[in-house]
Amino acid sequence: MAIHLSYGEDIIMDKEQIRKLAEEKIKTIYGLKNPSAEEVAGLVKNQFNPTPIVQFPGFMQMHPLFGIFQGVNRVTEHYRLFYETIEVKFLDVQFVIVDGFSAAVHCESEFYFKENGSTFALEFVALVEPDLEGNVRTLKLFFDTANFLNAVKNPGKKFTDVRGKDPHPDFDPNAKMNAGVIMADTFYNTFVQAYIGQIPFDRLYEKMADGVEVVFKSDVEILPYAGRHSGIDGFRQWFKDLFSTWNLCAFNFTRIFAEGNIADFEIHELHYYNNPDGSKRYLDVYIVQSWLVDENGNLHRFKSYHDSAWLVETYKVTDTYKSHYGYPADYPPGSKA
Repeated sequence: MAIHLSYGEDIIMDKEQIRKLAEEKIKTIYGLKNPSAEEVAGLVKNQFNPTPIVQFPGFMQMHPLFGIFQGVNRVTEHYRLFYETIEVKFLDVQFVIVDGFSAAVHCESEFYFKENGSTFALEFVALVEPDLEGNVRTLKLFFDTANFLNAVKNPGKKFTDVRGKDPHPDFDPNAKMNAGVIMADTFYNTFVQAYIGQIPFDRLYEKMADGVEVVFKSDVEILPYAGRHSGIDGFRQWFKDLFSTWNLCAFNFTRIFAEGNIADFEIHELHYYNNPDGSKRYLDVYIVQSWLVDENGNLHRFKSYHDSAWLVETYKVTDTYKSHYGYPADYPPGSKA
């Protein structure tokens, strides 16, 4: 089915054209090599809508590149700083999910930090919304910010995020099974019912393939539930570690990008972390949960892309965390200011 959208000399844009557009935009925006300030300004002018929004995950208190930037001037300042800070050593597009006018671009890349010589090999998801002229109106990135900051703070070191290792089906936009429908109408609802005790968790595990894999991107040295878990027993252990740390408050679903056997859920998650004395501390975080199903409609792989640095701040109850949410300096109970 063709989508009517003006792009260059084209009058009609179909899904494959949108897929190509989204991939080209990401490669162009993050493909400059030591650009001048004028070249960065030209990049923003030529690739973005006149009223763009760019989200680089994280809180600005943690790093000046982190945050949400709106308008040509702010977006231009962001990319000037990005290219002053980082050289993108390579960027490969893994696959692109097209859903309506928008796309979720899955990439593998390596960032080189110019000031300290460290590198960060990462996977990221870029949610791209073009306007009717084919320029980027909204661009949101999701990746492991904890190991990004580890690379910033540790000169001359090499860091990588958690990667999947088990074999899985490839992305198939024409797959018979619709991952978006399966996840939205079945898996999430089953999870909530199991979480609140209405049904046993075994009902959830019945919907998983034997080779299911969890990939939770964060600092595995700090968070007990970060890392990779394989098989249904691995998923059970992941849930055990996860629920030992936090209580679910709410999932606020922002957008679903679904095509064929893969679905990306953009979510604003709200949690309560457990203090040692039994009280709770608050967390909200923006996240993309990516789901891959097999030909039987069973879950084969789950990947989480999120502001993992903020999870670490919450886990450690740092001064930055307490200031952001308005907690007193002597929080949690029993600590010293």
